[in-house]
Amino acid sequence: MRMNLSHQPVILMRPGAANDRLADLLQRQDGIRAWRWPAYAITLPEDESLVSDRLAHLDDFDMVVLASPAAVTAAAHWVREWPKHLTLATVGEGTARVIRAAWGDDVSVLCPPGEAESSGSEALFEILRHGVIPSRVLIIRGQSGREWLSENLIQLGADVEKVCAYVRVPLELSPEQQDQLTMSMCGEGPIVYITSTDAVATLLHAVRPIPGARDWIVSGRAITIHPRCADRLREAGFKHVEISAAADEAVRQRILSNLIVRS
Repeated sequence: MRMNLSHQPVILMRPGAANDRLADLLQRQDGIRAWRWPAYAITLPEDESLVSDRLAHLDDFDMVVLASPAAVTAAAHWVREWPKHLTLATVGEGTARVIRAAWGDDVSVLCPPGEAESSGSEALFEILRHGVIPSRVLIIRGQSGREWLSENLIQLGADVEKVCAYVRVPLELSPEQQDQLTMSMCGEGPIVYITSTDAVATLLHAVRPIPGARDWIVSGRAITIHPRCADRLREAGFKHVEISAAADEAVRQRILSNLIVRS
């Protein structure tokens, strides 16, 4: 049912096409014009040859870890089909679905079962720790990340290499977005949907030019998909934080349940 009443801003910060998909769903189903503030824009590295050469020669690896949808999208730029001897791994079922969408439903992917709150590097590591530790692992990532997973695999005897296959460009608000933010700060704090711990700092950095914006942001309600991100949001000052399943409809229902409508 579409809403005709006004409400506090809804800020969507998931990177990539998933953010637009959720925003379109809210617009179509509920008449909510969410603010599309993806925490990062994803671009390819300036020197693509380094990644191209690495991904063209994978005979010496046993496992490739694609830890995020951005890593999948980047790898798909170079890899049409994975060598049969490789095991693909990721940290959750959501990214596993993205992997299969990129390379077919028959692709075998090792990942933790269940919803987002039971996913992550720790959950993947537990699976690996109780199985056969791969001797050579390639982690496909952005400029940084998955340090914990890398260090713990090395402690178990694996040889780990990391390749920067994409670059994350943090959110910077346009003048129009800054004006929209300033005008909204006289009302209720926003509903913020945010999916990674890094994105919390990105959000607070992006609003820094506007006096009082940080306090207004954290006075609102945050929705996330993982306990670690929930903890980071509370550390940043959010008092109301909820964990949702990652599916668009589940997030939509969480957003609707937190709307404060005004006549």
